[in-house]
Amino acid sequence: MNEPNMFGFKLWQKWHCYFPFQEAPARLRAGSTALSPEPRIAELSRRLDLKGLRILELGSMEGVHSYMLESLGAREVLAVEGRKDNFLKSLVVKNAFGLDTCRFLLGDFKDVLGALEGEFDLCLALGVLYHLENPAETLYRIGELARSLFVWSHYATQEYPVTPEGEVSHTSRVYKGKFVLEDTEHYTSGLSPRSFWLFEDQLLALINDAGFRHIDVVSKERHEHGPAITLFARR
Repeated sequence: MNEPNMFGFKLWQKWHCYFPFQEAPARLRAGSTALSPEPRIAELSRRLDLKGLRILELGSMEGVHSYMLESLGAREVLAVEGRKDNFLKSLVVKNAFGLDTCRFLLGDFKDVLGALEGEFDLCLALGVLYHLENPAETLYRIGELARSLFVWSHYATQEYPVTPEGEVSHTSRVYKGKFVLEDTEHYTSGLSPRSFWLFEDQLLALINDAGFRHIDVVSKERHEHGPAITLFARR
């Protein structure tokens, strides 16, 4: 079968990612955001052999990153998504493309991560940390669950965003940055009405404090929505 509507793609008028996979009919490639193939995951695979790994993914979006991780040989991909529509779209993609090693969980990161057990070889956090009201809580928990971490995130500077400075804390440690308002109705936004962008040095310090002592800054960029950094960290 190669009729996408049989798998439920027509339940949504708009998909935000396109699916340039060999198995996907051309009509599926109509989304507005080129999230797959994802060059950051290609970069990750050059640094770490993903074959046989157990991976925790924060923010599955529509399941395209999960697809790539499975195609690169991951033994298990456990993806956590906070938005119902994104979660359901991920299940449609899982069914349509036969993603046998991917599982998707619905809920707030704090609640889901708190309920998880066991150890993961890698946590993938692309485009999620700057949507959290307190990224310190999440990163400390990731440090308890995963042996390595791959991040793409915006960070604050003195010039951007033009919002008030503030701080968040966890286990008595304080991290500085800026608070940003979130459009909670948008499909990519956080679940809280405000989020916290860490200053670059504070983000690196937090990741170190969370237990990832070896941090490699892969790249930095002037993204259209603010300064961004890609990094790979290991215990």
